[in-house]
Amino acid sequence: LNEACSEGLDTTGKYDILKSVFRRTVEQATANCNISFVGLFAKLDYCIKEFQVPYSIASLLQMARKEMFPEFNRKEENSDNTMERNFPHNLKATALLVYHLCGKEEIPINLKLFFPKADRKSSWGKFSEKFLRVVVEKWDDDFIWATEEENGTTIQICYGKENHILTLNGKFSWQYLKDTLWQGAQLNLVRLRQDERGLYYLPELIILEPDYLVNITTIAGCFETYAESPFVNLINKLKPRQNTMPIHLGNFAGQMLDDTVHGRNITFDDSLKEFIKTNALNLISCQEFIHDFARFKNDAKIQKSNIEKLIGEDLKHDIGNYDTKDAILEPSFFSNILGIQGRMDFFYSQENNDNVNAPDNRYIIIEQKAGKAAFVPFSAPGYDPNVPEMKEQHHVQLILYRALFLYGFNKFANQISNFLLYSKYSKGLLAVPQNPQLLLSAIKIRNLIAWSEILYAKEGLDILQTLSPDMLNMKHTAGKLWENYTRPQLAEILDPIHEASPLERAYYLRFMQFIEEEALLSKVGNKTKESSGFASVWHDTIEEKKAAGNIYDNLSIAEYGEDEGGVFSVTLNFGDSVSTDTTNFRTGDIVILYYYGKGEVPDACAQMVFRGNIEEIREKSIVLRLRNSQTDRQIFEKHKDKLWAIEHDMFESSTSSLYCGMQSFLSATKRRRDLILLQREPKIDTTQTIKGSYGSFNTLVKRAKQARDLFLIIGPPGTGKTSFGLVNLLKEELLEPDSNILLLSYTNRAVDEICSKLVEIKEKENPEFDFIRIGSDLSCSKEYRPYLLREISAKSDKGGNALMQRIKQTRVFCGTTAALSASMALFKLKRFSLAIIDESSQILEPHLIGLLSAHEDGKEAIERFVLIGDHKQLPAVVQQTQEESVVKDEILNSIHLTDCRNSLFERLLNQFKTDSGYDSRFVYMLTKQGRMHQDIAAFPNQAFYGGKLQVVPLEHQLLPNMNVKSDNGIINMLATRRIAFVCSERPKYSLSGKTNSIEAEMIANTVYQIYQITKDRFSTEQTVGVIVPYRNQISTVRNAIDKFNIPILHDITIDTVERYQGSQRDYIIYGFTIQQKYQLNFLTDNVFEEDGMLIDRKLNVAMTRARLNLVLIGNPWLLKKNVTFKKLMDFIKEKNGFIDVSHDDYCNGNFSIPQ
Repeated sequence: LNEACSEGLDTTGKYDILKSVFRRTVEQATANCNISFVGLFAKLDYCIKEFQVPYSIASLLQMARKEMFPEFNRKEENSDNTMERNFPHNLKATALLVYHLCGKEEIPINLKLFFPKADRKSSWGKFSEKFLRVVVEKWDDDFIWATEEENGTTIQICYGKENHILTLNGKFSWQYLKDTLWQGAQLNLVRLRQDERGLYYLPELIILEPDYLVNITTIAGCFETYAESPFVNLINKLKPRQNTMPIHLGNFAGQMLDDTVHGRNITFDDSLKEFIKTNALNLISCQEFIHDFARFKNDAKIQKSNIEKLIGEDLKHDIGNYDTKDAILEPSFFSNILGIQGRMDFFYSQENNDNVNAPDNRYIIIEQKAGKAAFVPFSAPGYDPNVPEMKEQHHVQLILYRALFLYGFNKFANQISNFLLYSKYSKGLLAVPQNPQLLLSAIKIRNLIAWSEILYAKEGLDILQTLSPDMLNMKHTAGKLWENYTRPQLAEILDPIHEASPLERAYYLRFMQFIEEEALLSKVGNKTKESSGFASVWHDTIEEKKAAGNIYDNLSIAEYGEDEGGVFSVTLNFGDSVSTDTTNFRTGDIVILYYYGKGEVPDACAQMVFRGNIEEIREKSIVLRLRNSQTDRQIFEKHKDKLWAIEHDMFESSTSSLYCGMQSFLSATKRRRDLILLQREPKIDTTQTIKGSYGSFNTLVKRAKQARDLFLIIGPPGTGKTSFGLVNLLKEELLEPDSNILLLSYTNRAVDEICSKLVEIKEKENPEFDFIRIGSDLSCSKEYRPYLLREISAKSDKGGNALMQRIKQTRVFCGTTAALSASMALFKLKRFSLAIIDESSQILEPHLIGLLSAHEDGKEAIERFVLIGDHKQLPAVVQQTQEESVVKDEILNSIHLTDCRNSLFERLLNQFKTDSGYDSRFVYMLTKQGRMHQDIAAFPNQAFYGGKLQVVPLEHQLLPNMNVKSDNGIINMLATRRIAFVCSERPKYSLSGKTNSIEAEMIANTVYQIYQITKDRFSTEQTVGVIVPYRNQISTVRNAIDKFNIPILHDITIDTVERYQGSQRDYIIYGFTIQQKYQLNFLTDNVFEEDGMLIDRKLNVAMTRARLNLVLIGNPWLLKKNVTFKKLMDFIKEKNGFIDVSHDDYCNGNFSIPQ
């Protein structure tokens, strides 16, 4: 805080420090709290109450919070002059916050000198017309008392019968809220009024935990024939993925709707061919589709005819002429007000460009349903088989879409027209009426889903142990539908849970809770990472989003990718100030794209968003592949006076596959369940012999082949786990007749590497060899896209039978675990004798269980598996802290399940651990590394691998130091020291702890000198790489390098250690960056103990990326506070590689090397 008062800092610099201290203090105070908070307001409110901060000071803290961290969509912005004038007030508030939350140490006198002479008075702010955020304090049957966000004061809210608006004059009860509230819960009070006496507030809607966005289709799905309950959502999550003809017919009908809206003159047969090509795997594995293809075609033709008439003719007649160029297909909407999100099939807006709020603006929403409508008896008055009866589920969907516009975008009810398109029926276009009571029922289900999901994450899913079909039958349904269809379906889901052994059930329930908590934190944010969780889209300021690398803003559309199906991609130019280095976007990422007004703050909740994937990131532009093609560029052109922004999207379907995977574990073969739960020893067959010859890898291949259930390969850095381990096992398995092999990995980059080895086999050893890759083209390197299943399908002119033959004949399949989990239909067509799973130590156990549990006709889909990994390198990225993911159940501890964040690979390793290492029947450690020079390998070998690693040796690993005498100390250092530590001093002014200009300049000068000595062979992909812990530092380093005006240096990879895992460079420079003691926690957050050694996974990965030279740059006085860093520096001192000179002398090369 003293630094913030320095004369050399401008207003922005001062507030950067102030905001950092303010936020860090609150984060630190809530770090060990069991409550999940969303947003700074809720955290600060908790701290004020927990630390008993006096009201007068609490008011100052809330004013400072509101001014320094303004709501992202607030229209008025404080000017620099206002912020400068209020700096003393905000400084005092921040100092008082530190005082009350950090032990009440006296505020230094020299800091108090900058405080204001008198405190400013709190002014009663005006509540938002849309909604007010509050934190619950207490409640009774009729009232809630809560702290409101605007001014931090307590208000009284009526949710009982006296609130006639909320209860529809007594027709609807909100009493369910009484049992769902807790102290600290957040509510949105929508369209707030006061009673006539001004005693309490009367909201029109109350939304519980609004930052937990619930999908509209999820809410609608809870309106079942047997119940309206959040338990229906729980059951729906456990249902196995359906692969049925009605589902495929619905998907095809959706494609035909797109064709009609796009105005494509495409024949039915051509449209069907397109559909089969893009859905080939699911279609050819659907027996109903194969055996009754003629019926599918006939039903689809009827749907096509109905769609063309209902959308092309009837809709125009019902609403007046409309231009399909203004129709938008599958736009998405997020509402942080109502706590819901939705994706509409069809949206049409007719707006006055000069006034988007004009009363004559028109909005049309259409939701398509290809299946049956509600049952109507023949005896019903006016019965017409061509006119469908609306299902309640579908009604709920449209009512919630309408609510999005009414409450989220302040539109009028008479501006909105809702239609259901039942495309099975010739008169299937139904206007959907308003139903206020049904809306309140939908909001009730939304609130109960949010409540139950938070409860499952915190308390677990023990309800599943007692939940039965009869308990779920809350509407007391009877008859044939219940007895013959619904009840057996529910029993099929619940019976395996009830019939599981105590160990199986404990395992299932603990990982289900873990998945629930991960899903919750992915929405609302975690404790360990700033700007995490999807809620940061509306909670974070634009400055915070940029600092976290979570947004591209100030974009303008440059060009469109178009074909006969419409606009399929958009290219956007970056604004002048955008640096791609500071963002965390990568090719293939799922993102949202939306527009905003010039001079406004980007707000993804203010209008519709387009969903898509990043196809390419260029130096000055970015290309997005739209999830759904749009009919015409006019959809974008109408907003040509706007700017565009891109933010990260959240893909809930990936979580859905984890629930299904855990459910499938309970129905896996007993043999496989017992193996996973260590209830039987894996089978070994010593009679198995190898048929090929693999040199020094013969022992590995033989042991892996004799292991008939599972085998583990530990692959330390540079030991060739893919090039030799995986490839040799593959070659041996291919020598067995009728074998099929599945090659999996966690990242697409690793799958690309696997593909490179497979292509090498095809080109150099066996031209007949073939393989198929499962996954998306955007996540696959261009040279391997011809092997993608969807590419093979798209190029096939012989239909599904030819593709089925290709799949059956191909013996090798590869992909990420996520891609295969989304393509489980493959196991209906193929049984794999062996699965080799690379990067296994980075894969969480639930991500593998679904694949390992898959079975057909009582046989495992994967007969045996080999896991390759290294638990001493970086593990999977997990949202939960160790305290949250710890396993306390003794029955699970007995199978080495102690922390849900650990991989299956690590748990199995612990099972096979012996006094002398590991059981050699099941575990093999690769020990010959061919990457690092022996001098670089020395420290990680001793510190992390117990001295077990050896050099191969390859020529570069034994290279002597160069005999170079230069006037430049950096060149001499690189020539004579394979590993060096360069001391850096703390910058005089540090606007952020995540940037370090001193180190950036030292790194840049080192890169420049490396370029000078490697100029004739310099490669951006091989020569030099820079590793730093923070994204913000990436840009700082890049800018420092760019000052040398050498274009090729701009393209070298500067990234975090997490992104560097799996890569290597001749020269690696690792800049520690940190300047404060608290940052050591972040730098060493992946440390564990094994055999008396402290294993720092992050440092291990950083050091072992280097082949020829490793240069470490950091603050030794700070780093030595950590025992591993101190050992490293002592080691380097012994090797005379410790460089302690001033920043200027180092950058100028004006120093000599220690002898």
